[in-house]
Amino acid sequence: MTGIKRIIPALIALVLLGGCSKFLKRNDELIGADFYYKRGLEMVEKKDYTRAVENFQIVVDSFPGSAIVDHAQFMLGQSHFLSEEYLTAAYEFERVYRDYPSSKWAPEGHYRKALSYYMESPDARLDQENTILAIGEFNRFIDNYPRNEFVKEAQERIEELVTKLAYKEYLAADLYRKMKNYDAAIMYYNYVLEEYPRTVWAHHSRFGIGLVHYKKKEYETARTWFQLVLNAEIDNELKEDAEKMIEAIEKRTSD
Repeated sequence: MTGIKRIIPALIALVLLGGCSKFLKRNDELIGADFYYKRGLEMVEKKDYTRAVENFQIVVDSFPGSAIVDHAQFMLGQSHFLSEEYLTAAYEFERVYRDYPSSKWAPEGHYRKALSYYMESPDARLDQENTILAIGEFNRFIDNYPRNEFVKEAQERIEELVTKLAYKEYLAADLYRKMKNYDAAIMYYNYVLEEYPRTVWAHHSRFGIGLVHYKKKEYETARTWFQLVLNAEIDNELKEDAEKMIEAIEKRTSD
């Protein structure tokens, strides 16, 4: 009997817990998607992004047929973005246009996925995997939504990121030049000219090639490269440097 007396309270507790669990589940269903959605927006306003994520996630997971589920998914990505969890944000933004392609939030979801990678783009001296991912996503966004309001901004971001990639290669070229590894320097300078001809670092690379030939005492070839810099529509400082190098060449060749 003693054993039975111990078992009965335990059984009663399990039944009560099961009943509570069912009650809570039913209570969530009665509250509905709007409650969690609005509370998520309130949490965003309060900058409590952790709780915002929790509420938007409930809408997405528990109310997939709701009319607001697409915006809840978008705000889920935005909450991670505002928390500076950019790679997680990129994943959640992708779900907006992947799972709800006809949603009005799909274009901005794609743009913000690219923007999330953009925010993860590091200093030019570091690995540029996320920079390349951002450029690819911005380009896909433009291709898919050519008339979207964010296209101009996307194009500006692409230009900025491409310039960063060019700068990374230019830094490598300049390092090899300073180490007097002139063949490697020329190779990297030429890579900048071939892959990033419209960036400012293409002009700096022409100047760098001129410096290499000057150091190798190939003065006429150096003069040609410096003249290209002088003829370009660029800032005056680099032109002044090129002009000084041409003057130095003239002094050496006139002796």
